[in-house]
Amino acid sequence: MILNANTRLASCTGSRAQSRLPAAAAPARPCSSRPVLPRRMVTARASTPSSSDNEEVQQPAAPQQPAAASAASVVAAAPARAEASPFLDPLVRSLILGVGAGMLCETGHVLFKALSLAETGALPSPFTPGALAAFSPNFIADHAVAIGAWLLLYVVEAAAIMGVMSRNPNQPANELLQQINGWPLLPRKIFPASLTLVKEALSNTLEFATSATAAGPSSSSTAAAAAILNSAAAGDIAAAAAAAAAAPSAITAAPPGLSKELEKTLDDIEAVAAGKAGPAVQDAPAKKPAAGPIKPKERLAKAAPKGLGGSVLQPPAEKQQQQQQQQQSRREKELADRKAYLKNFWYAAALSSALPKDGKMPLGVDILGSRITLFRDETGKVVAVDDTCPHRGAPLGEGWTTTDKATGKKCVVCPYHGWSFDSEGKLRDVPSATHGSWPKRPLIGSYAVEERGGFIWLFYGSPSLPAEERPPIPFTPELEDPAWRAVYGEIEFDCGHWGVFENAIDMAHIHYLHGDSFGNAEKPAVMDMATTRDTFETACNFRIHNKPVNKMWEWTAVPSVPVNARAMLPSSSSVTIELAHGVKMITFVNTVPISATKAINRFCLIRNFALAPAFDFMARDNMYKILGEDKVMVDKLAPQRLEQEYSLAPDAPQIAFRQLRQEWVDMGYTVPAEDELPRRGLLPRDI
Repeated sequence: MILNANTRLASCTGSRAQSRLPAAAAPARPCSSRPVLPRRMVTARASTPSSSDNEEVQQPAAPQQPAAASAASVVAAAPARAEASPFLDPLVRSLILGVGAGMLCETGHVLFKALSLAETGALPSPFTPGALAAFSPNFIADHAVAIGAWLLLYVVEAAAIMGVMSRNPNQPANELLQQINGWPLLPRKIFPASLTLVKEALSNTLEFATSATAAGPSSSSTAAAAAILNSAAAGDIAAAAAAAAAAPSAITAAPPGLSKELEKTLDDIEAVAAGKAGPAVQDAPAKKPAAGPIKPKERLAKAAPKGLGGSVLQPPAEKQQQQQQQQQSRREKELADRKAYLKNFWYAAALSSALPKDGKMPLGVDILGSRITLFRDETGKVVAVDDTCPHRGAPLGEGWTTTDKATGKKCVVCPYHGWSFDSEGKLRDVPSATHGSWPKRPLIGSYAVEERGGFIWLFYGSPSLPAEERPPIPFTPELEDPAWRAVYGEIEFDCGHWGVFENAIDMAHIHYLHGDSFGNAEKPAVMDMATTRDTFETACNFRIHNKPVNKMWEWTAVPSVPVNARAMLPSSSSVTIELAHGVKMITFVNTVPISATKAINRFCLIRNFALAPAFDFMARDNMYKILGEDKVMVDKLAPQRLEQEYSLAPDAPQIAFRQLRQEWVDMGYTVPAEDELPRRGLLPRDI
């Protein structure tokens, strides 16, 4: 068993291990403090089944004694062997390939040189002194090729490993390695062998060299080993254990002649310490068959003291529970971060067409866990205020607009008692009260809004943040280009906004959810994917195999469709596809949180062909059909049921955007959802 030579534990004759020995084998000894046994190559023995694997020892009853640490108990608490570095495999693989490349270069060099010399009749005999010099001028270049190939191939795999680790910081190492092993990297294609034996040989060599350096041979090893054996032969197992603990070098550097006998004696000591009678114990009770076969791992768990909770093959229950709690806590934080709303960003609060240009009626909008009212002021500019009237809580969005006679400003009127509020949230009129007998300060919140590209954009953030310091409005320039035409719409989802948004930049699902339109399940591969990012967005370029929607679209068919997918903070996407004859389409989708459990996609489909308004209904109907197919599945997504999500290479757009968004989350740019932070208006008071 693996024991720590630097640990000292108190031991008495009343220990649990000694209570199991016959009286003759366990003489009374005073309590003392002694070091436990040092590290020993017993882990290999522990994993090897023995004749006692399927048997239990029936021990006689023993009086309760103070607990003391034993060899088996320290073994149980020892840590398992550390995992190998993920960079060892690419290092060995690239070294083998590099040496092979150098050997091929040298072989080719020597062969061509020999053929050249043979043609001129100047090929030297291999027994001629200095014959090797005829081939030496390119040896340096050959070695340079070997070293260069080694470094290049290693960098390829190492970069892939570091990239996966950086994109999945919370994913366990073994799962990351499984993901990396499945990648079609050039070194793995050239040399797909697992290199298990080579890596084990290197690890064993390193471990042997380390142990040999740490515990060199001692002149007293033979004498100390003999003392251990003599005590065991005399039946004094406790004295043998004390002698072994007092002389660690007797175990780690035992002479070859005593090694096997010392190993057997250590087995006896550990058996006694674990509460089982070893060969040195006389009159051992008879064994009875176990109820069923017991595996070596279970045997070690049974032998370990209850206080330490397991063996080297089975972590303590407390540690397992702590690890589970930490993993659960990380997952809960991840889900909470996704559900939260990003602040100090622009959200598409409404379509411009939803708010009449004449400014006669306001528009109530549910958004970001609250509700606002939009209306147009006296200049036609859109303004936004809280929807709830401070008098009795009536919805202002269900009222109407009027012009204040004193100021000439456009106001929204509450439909319950006729109170009117201007664009700053100030009360301007109360028909049932004396004029001016009300507070002069704003009574409801007002918010910055911009109308652009057919959308009304709401700035969800600090009112004190200067306009020039605010992030840009998510946008695509084709919305304002007369060579393109856009159709607009919106569709609600019965789930949180995060899953709805990620679906818009998920390209692998289109071949299945949209198989009866443009998807192609027979060729679902996502090819040539490359991802870039900046401060506020990520972009991904790739190619897919689609199929024409119907016979009318066959003239636009291409072997593969180039796609550019942009994901913009806080939750807007722009996906551009290019077909034959210059036909291009852009789906510009803004996923807006309504609440923690509802979201809405406010979208437009932009095209550079068939610009006549007569074709708008076809474009709009196709967009509703596609989003309707998405809704059927997205409403059913349940990431909260997963302890962990697994992502692969085709998920690069989502992973890149998750990382970008998380950076803003970690900087504090979030507001908890309303189910975690109840509030009256749109913004919490601390913003």
